[in-house]
Amino acid sequence: MLQLGCGPEPPGMSRLKRPSPRALIAAFATMLACALAGLPASQTTPARAASTGKLQQQIAAGQSQISGLSGAVSAASGKIAQLQATIGPLQARLASIQAGLDAKRAELLRLQSQLSSARTRLTALEAFEARAESVLSAQLVNSYETDRPDLISVVLEARGFTDLLERVSFASRIQKQDAQIVARVRSARRQVASEATRLGSLEARQQALTEAMLKQRNTLAQTRLTLVQQQLAVEQLRSVKAGQLASVRGQVASLQGQLSKIEAAQAAQAAQAAQAAQAAQAGQAAQASQAGGGSGSPSPSVGASQVSTGGGFTFPMPRGAASSPGTWSLDDGVDISAPGNTPLLAVGSGTIVLHGIGGFGPSAPVLHLDSGQYVYYGHAGPGNWVPVGTHVSAGQVVSEVGAGIVGISTGPHLEIGFCDSSGTPLGPSSAPQMMSLLQGSY
Repeated sequence: MLQLGCGPEPPGMSRLKRPSPRALIAAFATMLACALAGLPASQTTPARAASTGKLQQQIAAGQSQISGLSGAVSAASGKIAQLQATIGPLQARLASIQAGLDAKRAELLRLQSQLSSARTRLTALEAFEARAESVLSAQLVNSYETDRPDLISVVLEARGFTDLLERVSFASRIQKQDAQIVARVRSARRQVASEATRLGSLEARQQALTEAMLKQRNTLAQTRLTLVQQQLAVEQLRSVKAGQLASVRGQVASLQGQLSKIEAAQAAQAAQAAQAAQAAQAGQAAQASQAGGGSGSPSPSVGASQVSTGGGFTFPMPRGAASSPGTWSLDDGVDISAPGNTPLLAVGSGTIVLHGIGGFGPSAPVLHLDSGQYVYYGHAGPGNWVPVGTHVSAGQVVSEVGAGIVGISTGPHLEIGFCDSSGTPLGPSSAPQMMSLLQGSY
């Protein structure tokens, strides 16, 4: 039975060497790094990258829809303003016509009063005419039934000169009375006819005024009603579009929140993976120091046969993953197509100084070369994240090609170029120099 401790060794048994605490710590760190870097990074990073790309596509579609709905709401508001501008003058015309109607109504009331007076006068004249005609008729009947005495009969029947005068005067008065009755009847008839004509004219005028004013008012009222109905329809449409706009904005805000959470989780995972990688390197160094007493370098994640160098410049990814040089294109840097999650390599020894460049995604690293130049890796994904402040050697993995759409892009690719210390690309003028270095190292 094997005994561990400080006592003497059993005879015939070789002495077992107890492992040192540093070796145990190194082995534990190696196991932890493998557990953290192997399983989660290989299983979750592509899925999260794909999810990020899908969210970015949905956000872009939502922003396009917001732009269209905003245009529709603005157009509806403009249409409402036009209708209100048309309804305003029309309302003023209606007010003017209503004032005219009020004046005509007052005139009609006066006409109705005049008509009532005319009807009263006409009734009185008709009664007078009837009485005069009755008297005249009675007088004519009486004259017919009793012979009217002539002048000879009056003279012959007179009993003296005084009686003669009285008889002549009586006959003259009768004739004058008959003449007056006839004249009054004729005058009454003329007045009745005139009053009847005036009454008919007043009634016709009243009817014409009423019909004309009502027709004009009804026409304008119908026009105003039509415009108001159009305005209500446009306002309802604008309300619907505004509701849709608010809904889409809410959805886009929710998607942006989800994207921010995913990017934060990716950053945390990358930092965790970087810490695990550093722990693994420290463990490997400790093992090598414990075993051989010398210093060892960490094993590269990409084989040396896959990396090409030229003039001290290392190609930024395995050659088999990059598209052919004939497909590379110039931008602020050089665009090289490659599958998502392809490892990105340091083009020279230097220090990672930044992560995240406007237009190139939140994970794009900036490498400050020991020679003094700054190189950016545009459209990089969150995998193989190297913390800021880490010094790397040429060919060491510093990031990966972003899967899907990262930043302003149409698909997985790398844009590599020179930039300043803030991560701002130097521009197209520096792209030919980068192209020459890439072609020389490919």
